[in-house]
Amino acid sequence: MSLISVNNLTFGYDGSYNNIFEDVSFNINADWKCLIIRNGKDKTR
Repeated sequence: MSLISVNNLTFGYDGSYNNIFEDVSFNINADWKCLIIRNGKDKTR
C-alpha cells in the first residue's frame, strides 16, 4: 500500500486577509480519490 503524506500545509489566496486552512496534516492511501472543497465564500446571490 502506498501512502501520500501531507504535513503542516497552509493555503491562502494572494491579497486575502485569511488563509483557507493553516497547519493541516493528513495521510491518504494512494489508491483513494480525494477532493477538498471550501464552500460559502464570496457568493453574492
